[in-house]
Amino acid sequence: MNTQVIRPAAAAPTSLLVAVAVSAALAWSMVSGDVVRALPLALPKVPYLRSGIATLSDILAMIALAAAAARLSPGGVLSLTGVTELRRKHLVWSGLVFGPVVIAAALLAPLASGLTATDFVWPGVVAPFAEELFYRGLAVGLLMRLAGWRFVPAVLWPAVFFGLAHLWQGNSPAETAMAVAITGIGGLGFGWLFVRWGFALWPAIFLHIGMNSLWTAFALGENAVGGLTGNGLRLATIVLAIGLTLWMAPRPAARP
Repeated sequence: MNTQVIRPAAAAPTSLLVAVAVSAALAWSMVSGDVVRALPLALPKVPYLRSGIATLSDILAMIALAAAAARLSPGGVLSLTGVTELRRKHLVWSGLVFGPVVIAAALLAPLASGLTATDFVWPGVVAPFAEELFYRGLAVGLLMRLAGWRFVPAVLWPAVFFGLAHLWQGNSPAETAMAVAITGIGGLGFGWLFVRWGFALWPAIFLHIGMNSLWTAFALGENAVGGLTGNGLRLATIVLAIGLTLWMAPRPAARP
């Protein structure tokens, strides 16, 4: 696996246009859900369908705007997301992270009640995959590899929007603020994983899917704030993910 930070040469105007394109798509993601819900669409009553349409529009907007700004094909933009960089090591890493966490969750928490397949598939699998593709693969990947941003701003800027996208969580202003903060910090962690694994997106995808699926399958808290058991397992998962990444992921080569 190539872990070198690759940044295609780009003229300053192109770098600026890419940064503007990414920012515009991130801004669109803040309102796309409301826009889709307001449209008089004759959609079948399928759970999460409107959310799926809004999320798809976010991804397509990012690809289209970035492709126009960098004069790349949509496939060229997608090639910078790391979504094609699935390796056996990523699967092993995921198993080592979640094996003990799943056992602990089964011992410490009851299964969630009233769980349906639809409830599990969207929040547990599809949504986290789409969020990693959008916020990390596309946003962080394009900001670092095309716009030339350094790691901290490139990871921080999408993480702000990722946190704000969870404003709907919480039953009080304090709980909402905590949910936004936790998910924003989580966005920083997912961004670090993406870059530390040499712009391979799958470790971040597996971590996000695994955590969402656990919190969907087990009664570990209704949102990102969680309870004592949920937060303890969340912390254990993060520690395992970071430690195993430092052990298993080759350190990126220094930039020339």
